[in-house]
Amino acid sequence: MGRKRFYAGVLLVSCALAFCGCGSTQRDDKSSVLTSGNGTSSYEMTKVQKDRIQKTKVLVANYQQVKSENLSFSVDGRRLSAVHVSLGDSVKKGDLLAEVYCDEEKESLANLGYQIKTLEMKIEHLNEQKELKLAQLAKKKSSMSATEYQNRVDMLEAEYRLQIEDIEDSIYIARLQYDELYQWVEGCKIYAGMDGTVTYMRDTGSSFISWSGSKVMTVSDSAECAFLCDDIEYAEYFTVGETYVFATSTGVEYETFLKEIDKEQGIMRFELKVPRYDMTLGQRVLYSLVLEEKEDALSVPKNAVHYAGDGAYVYYFDEEGNRQIKQIEVGLEADSKVEVVSGLAEGDEVILR
Repeated sequence: MGRKRFYAGVLLVSCALAFCGCGSTQRDDKSSVLTSGNGTSSYEMTKVQKDRIQKTKVLVANYQQVKSENLSFSVDGRRLSAVHVSLGDSVKKGDLLAEVYCDEEKESLANLGYQIKTLEMKIEHLNEQKELKLAQLAKKKSSMSATEYQNRVDMLEAEYRLQIEDIEDSIYIARLQYDELYQWVEGCKIYAGMDGTVTYMRDTGSSFISWSGSKVMTVSDSAECAFLCDDIEYAEYFTVGETYVFATSTGVEYETFLKEIDKEQGIMRFELKVPRYDMTLGQRVLYSLVLEEKEDALSVPKNAVHYAGDGAYVYYFDEEGNRQIKQIEVGLEADSKVEVVSGLAEGDEVILR
C-alpha cells in the first residue's frame, strides 16, 4: 500500500511564497530586476524553467464519533414542554429525551382510545347476548322441526352479525384516526435511537420553536471514533485499506488507513493505524490531495500569466528594452505555476510584476 503524506504549516507557506508546486524542488525563479528606459519603473523578472508542478486540493477531516444520530421533532410551531437530558449525558436506546406541548392532541388520543375500548366491549356484550339466546333456543329445539330450528338459529346469528359488523366498521375508522394521531403525538417527542452520549444540543430556551426535521440533539457513540471527511466528491482519488497521513496546521501527523467510503452519508472514514487515547474529539486535520502533476514541465509562476478571452499571454522585454506581449499556450494550471505548452523556451525571461 502506498503511503500518502501531507506537509503542513511552514513548508506549505514556503512553497507558496516561492511560486512552485507543492513538493517540487525550490528554485530561485526571480533572476533580475530591470529598470525601464526612462528610469521611472522597475520590473521583477522570472525565468521560464522546467520543474515538477502539482495541482492539489486540501481536504479537511475531523476526529469524531463514527456512529451518531441527529434527532429532531417532526412537528412545526410547538414550544418545549420538557427536556430530560443535558449536553454530555449518557443515554440508552429508547430513552425519552425531549418533548413539545401537544396536550390537546394527547387528550384526543385518550378519547379515541376510550371510544375504541367501549366499542370492543359492546361487541363482547352482543356476542354474550347471542350465545345466551342461542342457548335458550336450544332448550326449545325438541318442540320444533329441524328446519324451523335451523331457520331461527340463522336469523338470530344474522341479526347479531349485522350489529357487530356495524360496530367493527366504527372501530376500524377509529383505529385509523388513533394511529394517525398517535404518530403525530410521537412526533412531538424525541427518543434516543442508540446508546451513546448527547454531544450536541440546540438552544432550548424560552424562544425555542419546533420545526420539522430541524436538528435539536445529536447522540454519538464515543466508543468508536475516526477522522471523518465529507469531501466525498474526491473519493475517486482514494482506495479503501490504503495508508494516508493527515496533519494538523502545526505539523502533528496522524497515520491512518481508509476504512470506508460511505457515499450514502457522504463521508470517508479514516481510522488511526495505531490507536491513541489522548485524542480530542473535534481535532481538525488536513490532507493535501494531488489531483494532477507533471514532471519536468516547462512552467512560469501563475502571476506572470495574463488572460484575454480564451488566450493567454506574458509580458517580456525585447532587445531594445521595450515591454512587449507574447501569446502563449498553457496546459496544467497548478497551485502556483502554469505549464507552458508553446510560445516560450527554457531560460526565457518574462515579467513577473
